[in-house]
Amino acid sequence: MNKLFPLLITSILFSQINVVTQRINNIQDALFMERKGELEKAKIIYENLLDKNPKNRQAYQRLKNILKRTEELSKAIKLIENWIAVHPNDLQGHIELGEILYLSNDKLNAEQVWKKFEDTYGKNQSTYRMLLHTYSRLSLTNKMKELVNRGRRKLNKEDLLSLDLANYYYSRQTYDLSLDELLLYIKSNPAHEKIVMDKILLISDDPGNHLLIEKKLVSNLDENNFRIHKLLAGYYFKTEKYKDALNVHRTIGLENNSDFIRWLNLAENLRKESQFGLSIDSYQELLNIELVLPSSTIGDALLGLGETYEAQLLEKNYQNNLVNFYPDNIFFFNHIHKFQQDSLRSIESTFNLYQRILKELPASTFSSKAHYRLGELQLKVMHNFEGARKSYFSALQSRPNNDLRNNIILKIGDTYLAEGNLINAKKHNEKYYREDQSKTNINSFTMKNIHLTFLSGSIDTTIILIDSVIVKTSPGDKYFNDLMELQDIISQHFSYGDKEDKEAFLLYVQAEKYLHEFKFIEVVEMLAFIRENYPNSSIIPIAMLRECLLRIIIDETSISLSIAQLLQQTPLAPEGITTEGEIYEKTYKDTEKAMKMYNLLLEEYPMSMLAEPVRMRIRKLNSVEKS
Repeated sequence: MNKLFPLLITSILFSQINVVTQRINNIQDALFMERKGELEKAKIIYENLLDKNPKNRQAYQRLKNILKRTEELSKAIKLIENWIAVHPNDLQGHIELGEILYLSNDKLNAEQVWKKFEDTYGKNQSTYRMLLHTYSRLSLTNKMKELVNRGRRKLNKEDLLSLDLANYYYSRQTYDLSLDELLLYIKSNPAHEKIVMDKILLISDDPGNHLLIEKKLVSNLDENNFRIHKLLAGYYFKTEKYKDALNVHRTIGLENNSDFIRWLNLAENLRKESQFGLSIDSYQELLNIELVLPSSTIGDALLGLGETYEAQLLEKNYQNNLVNFYPDNIFFFNHIHKFQQDSLRSIESTFNLYQRILKELPASTFSSKAHYRLGELQLKVMHNFEGARKSYFSALQSRPNNDLRNNIILKIGDTYLAEGNLINAKKHNEKYYREDQSKTNINSFTMKNIHLTFLSGSIDTTIILIDSVIVKTSPGDKYFNDLMELQDIISQHFSYGDKEDKEAFLLYVQAEKYLHEFKFIEVVEMLAFIRENYPNSSIIPIAMLRECLLRIIIDETSISLSIAQLLQQTPLAPEGITTEGEIYEKTYKDTEKAMKMYNLLLEEYPMSMLAEPVRMRIRKLNSVEKS
């Protein structure tokens, strides 16, 4: 028993030594030491691992990175040299050896290493890229230029590393050289047009570069390379030189289907920028060319032209406004329009276009869209609710795609709502609402059901419906924020309100219903009634903002200005200040007073959500004044 005891002790000690040995050779332990900041211990483990296996790449990489971090450059050099001895074809190793030598001020040996590397592997494009990125990190601009020139000669490739070099010059704000390389790149890589365009547009963010960009592009125009023309057109469009952009597209020409698609995109983009005249010209030019156009092109052009006439006809009062009333919220009606002087002619032109589609392209995919657009005109412009409903039903019978189908169904319900017939609107929606009950996400018919219940004044039922939907809805759902906003408004101004709050809120809901019936005079009268008779109700600031914005649209600007000034004494003071500024700017064309209000907003409410848009508006006004 006594003889066995020492043996047992010895055995235990040896087993412990083995465990320790295994642990110091464990890569996971080394990584753990790194995370703890115990770099010396990590280094010992990596060194032991490399002693056992000189080909352990992970241990090599980790040890090398530690030595670079701790600036033990001589050790790093030795480590890399040993690695290269075992792995002579490790290109990255050669590159890094030169870099570490350079950082340790041994520039002569560094250049010798790089030269040898280039001489050995100089027939491979990746060799030059690796060297270029190394020189870039070390800010060796001249060496980069010399390297690229040698590579281009050796490989007979004039655009070698042009994109890499362009990005380097861009990062150094050397925009003229960056543009040179970008234009060199696009000539040999036409498929990468978007990459080049995006970079040029980034450079154009600084107005000081505009003249430079234009000169570079114009001087590189080549009849055989229309992509430079496209870059120039894109630059003109970005910098709001829309006529110049259109003229460049005219230079490119219209010959094939690819050109037709490009032209349609241009016309559509002009419409989106409210360049209605240029958009109309573009569509008409396409339709008038002496070529046989595909029916799909004709349909798209006619639809686009019609939509442009619509956009011109229906002034979008909420476009580019700093202050909007719950923008993009499905529960609040913001698509309120007023006619321009030539509205009757525009209506006639638009109707004729959609009728032309139905005549020339019967039973096509465009039929449903044309019927739908006719319905939109009748609903929003003519306020011919029965006529709109007939057009929507015709659209529904023309086999629209699923998204358009849902829109059409919703718009049919809107015609009943516009007539003031909430019962029929709810009956119509209910059928489709039940259809979609099995779906897990919120659908548009569910939202419409909640909305119609709200407009009917059944606030308690509305609360129940919202709660039942929110509880099973992800915050990522596109309707989630709309529901939360409506829930918050009801809670603040009805659920937790006193008798006066509740009465005022129900009147406010009635005003919202009038909006859907296009009874704009009744809306503002109702909101004014609330303002005058329920001055202490919690809904007052919201009702005042709604009234203020609506009176601007119906040209009651002086009243709107007064309400904007009153708003400045409420929790919606930032909205009141900004709206006053917008009235001075857009209606009275008084830039000085507008700027005064905008600067007041920045001084008094620098953390407001309106602060950044206001700053952008100030910069725009300043640039206009300078020009």
